[in-house]
Amino acid sequence: MTEKYSSATARTRVLLLTDSFLPHAGGSREYYNNVYQNLVNLGDSEVTILTKKIPNWEEFDKGAVTEFFRIRRLFKPLPSLKIWELPKGIGPFLHALWHVFRESPAIIHSGDLYPQGVIAMIIKKLLGIPYVVYCHGEEIPKVDQYRYQPRVRDRIYKNADAVIAASEYTRTNLLRLGVRNECIHTITPGVQACKFKRGTSAESLRKKYGLEGRIVVLTVARLISRKGHRIALHAFAKVCPEIPEAHYLIVGTGPDEPLLRRLCQDLGIVDRVTFAGYIPDQLLPDIYNLADIMIMPNRQEDNGDVEGFGIVFLEANAAGKPVVGGRSGGAVEAIQNGVTGFLVDPDDLIEIAAVLKRLLLDRELRERLGAAGERRVRSDFSWKSRAEALRIVNRDILSTHGAQAKTEDRTETMPKALASGSASPSCDRGQVGGEKGA
Repeated sequence: MTEKYSSATARTRVLLLTDSFLPHAGGSREYYNNVYQNLVNLGDSEVTILTKKIPNWEEFDKGAVTEFFRIRRLFKPLPSLKIWELPKGIGPFLHALWHVFRESPAIIHSGDLYPQGVIAMIIKKLLGIPYVVYCHGEEIPKVDQYRYQPRVRDRIYKNADAVIAASEYTRTNLLRLGVRNECIHTITPGVQACKFKRGTSAESLRKKYGLEGRIVVLTVARLISRKGHRIALHAFAKVCPEIPEAHYLIVGTGPDEPLLRRLCQDLGIVDRVTFAGYIPDQLLPDIYNLADIMIMPNRQEDNGDVEGFGIVFLEANAAGKPVVGGRSGGAVEAIQNGVTGFLVDPDDLIEIAAVLKRLLLDRELRERLGAAGERRVRSDFSWKSRAEALRIVNRDILSTHGAQAKTEDRTETMPKALASGSASPSCDRGQVGGEKGA
């Protein structure tokens, strides 16, 4: 490309459409926040996020918004992907269209399929603005459960100028749908290694949860079925009698909490399990440092819900902790089996209990796996490298479309509508992540 990025007034304008954003819990929302903050920090892009209002959004936005990283919120997130919810996308469409005419973004990124992916696809048809859409993994098997939505999903992916896959597992599923290989860019999640570093946790937290002298098993995840809390509790109960100093700390909130608390009573381990509930982001590093083992035996649900990657595994590794995850979805890329932790059959109680017992009894093994995980995260999973990969995707698309990055003093008119909404024939596949990453 010929554009120059040397000054603060020559930034590519990126418009991100997402149904929800932080402080909403969820790995994909953390992904967007980190990758776009780092994209802005590279110095040649500015980002506006159009999203919905969720609890505590005002406080979050006050601390997150900067001159080149803006958040605009209207409406509430869609409660489901059911067909009768789709008309609620009209408001977000008008909001996006108004922003497009007002600020002329060079490129649109869609963080969700509905209604954001539909909106991006329509705007491309009307105005010729290229768009990028994300796929984290669960969008494919979950949408497959519906009758009509898969057709819309496939059109969104196939008409996009690029599809960002959060893992190789996701890329494989996209290829199955017929998305062209050269249009898929694998950019796995990263982690702020300097934030989640090995250290001593706050003694006040250790006392608060009664963990003095304990070997701590930790799960950080929403309390939903696919995270595997139930089988993890069964496995923990199985090894408890042999390891009296073991204690299980569960961090997170979700609809399964009453069920999990009843399960602890049924298993007779109420005094060996602590539900910590919601933990503010700034305290998470201390939480990881309370732990000796991080476990989340994630599984794919019957409705297609699956773990797209598993950022928590990287965060725990960054803190020098060994991890145990399910051999399912993108977790097989987040964990190096036998090197940074262990992958287990998420439905095999005997295997999970055996791995947990082995780690609880072998401190040297825990330290060796944790140290290897820490090295891997620091060398292969920086958010800056992910932002750099995304910047290349943007530049290649804009170059293909013959579009210059839009700047603050841009006076050109909007591009003419494309004759077709098909994906650019010159997409160039790339990937960033783990050993395969840049």
